[in-house]
Amino acid sequence: ITYKLIDGYTYEITLITYTYTPSAANETRDYLTILWGDKTYSAIKRVSVELLPDDYQKNTYIGRHTFSGPGTYDIIMEDPNRNEGIKNIFDSVNIPFTIKTTIIIDPILGGNSTPVLLNPPIDKAAKGVSFIHNPAAYDPDGDSLSYKLTVCSGQGGESIESFSFPPTSKDFYVNPETGDLVWDSPTETGKYNIAIMIEEWRQGVKIGQITRDIQIEVYETENNP
Repeated sequence: ITYKLIDGYTYEITLITYTYTPSAANETRDYLTILWGDKTYSAIKRVSVELLPDDYQKNTYIGRHTFSGPGTYDIIMEDPNRNEGIKNIFDSVNIPFTIKTTIIIDPILGGNSTPVLLNPPIDKAAKGVSFIHNPAAYDPDGDSLSYKLTVCSGQGGESIESFSFPPTSKDFYVNPETGDLVWDSPTETGKYNIAIMIEEWRQGVKIGQITRDIQIEVYETENNP
C-alpha cells in the first residue's frame, strides 16, 4: 500500500496485490476493503490487471480518503486467505493475508508520499545457493529509507503466531541501508512468505512506514544465479 498527498488531509492510496491467476477468488476481487485507521473503511476499485508468467497476476486498486486532521493512522487491507502450502506459516490457506502502511500526518514536517517499490514481491531461489531480493525502493520526496525484517501479518494486521523465518545454512537478514534481503542459503525447497518493513525518515524523524510481503519459491536447480 503506497500513498501520495493530494491536498490538505486528502491522500490517494494505491494498493497492489499479486495473486494466483487460476484461482476463482480473483473473480470476486474487483473491490477490496481498506481500513483507514480512523475508524472508517472503504471499498476501493480494481483499476487494472496485468498477467504475468507462472500464473501470477498484478492487481492495482486506487482510492482516496480525507483524514480529519494530524495524527498517526494504520492503513490496512485484509484478504481471507494466503496461498496454500506456505512452508513457514502453518495452515497458511486459512490465515488471512494482511498488509499495512502507517501514515503520520504532521504539519510541521510537511506533506509526504510513500516510497515506491519497483521490483515485484514474487521471486525464485535455488536450494543451496545464496539468494538476494531488493524491493528497488525510491522516495519521491527524497526522504531517507531504512529496512528491517518483520513478521508477516494476519487477522487485524497482527503478527501471525505460527510464522517462522525460513531455514538457512548460514545467514538470513535485511541490509538496513540498501534493502537487500539476503538468504544464504535456502536448505529446503518450497514456497515461503517473508515481510520487510521500510521506514521513512525526514530530519531524523520517522514519518511513515510500509510493509512488503514477499513470496519466494525455492527450487532444486542447477541454475546458478
